Amino acid sequence: MSGATALSGGRRDSGIAAARQPALYGAAAIATLLFAWWLATAVPGLVPSRVLPSPLDVVARFAALIADPFSGATLFGHALVSLQRWGIGVLVAIGLGVPLGIALAWLPPLRAVVTPAFELLRYIPPFAWVPIAVLWFGASTTTQAVIVFIAAFPACIINTQLAVSGIDPILARAARTLGAGSATTLARVVLPVAAPTIFTGLRIAFSNGWMALVGAELVVGKQGLGFLISQGQINDSAATILVGMTTIGVLGTLIDIVLQRAQRLALPWRTDSVRPAE
Repeated sequence: MSGATALSGGRRDSGIAAARQPALYGAAAIATLLFAWWLATAVPGLVPSRVLPSPLDVVARFAALIADPFSGATLFGHALVSLQRWGIGVLVAIGLGVPLGIALAWLPPLRAVVTPAFELLRYIPPFAWVPIAVLWFGASTTTQAVIVFIAAFPACIINTQLAVSGIDPILARAARTLGAGSATTLARVVLPVAAPTIFTGLRIAFSNGWMALVGAELVVGKQGLGFLISQGQINDSAATILVGMTTIGVLGTLIDIVLQRAQRLALPWRTDSVRPAE
């Protein structure tokens, strides 16, 4: 018994150590980047502060933007506006893209009709839609949400279609042999197996939509993180630009972490989400 307990404890310790290694490497990389940044700005005459402010200047600007409104809102206000626009566009893209991807994989006649038009439209960059979206909706939240939708929609469809089409046909035939109908086979067999790849498509859609939103805000925004960056350029404030860029990166990372956690909760049968027995 004591030997088994010791073995279990050793495995647990080694697992914890292995899990900590990527975090340590990531922290070391970030610390190195920050040190190089500080060093570049600390050496007199090497990099002008107008071009690249020091990390301390950026932190001070960060605190100022949290406390005082800039271009109509505080930093949190700009971030909330961006998240709202992004959320609307992404949710509509998922609500339409995932079911359509399933239908395209499951219904060959529909795929033959829809695929040519979809392939033509998906190669038009999201930013090419900005002028016509402004003509249709003005410089509004709807315009930016539409650009997010256009950027996120193809990833939802393509990955869902590939996930469902890539299922081993033997699984579907076995379900039908046992008496399952087409709808039951799709819901109880195909979708659970395809779900990991569908979640991968959602991660790509989230990322594409977030990047497209910031680009749209740079062009037509009146609030938001992209607008904050453009106002930093107009006001000749590199610190404001870097605060906006850092906030965009941090929020994007948090969004991806939340989606990964949601995937582990929604797909407990995946092998990479099962913890080793203690």
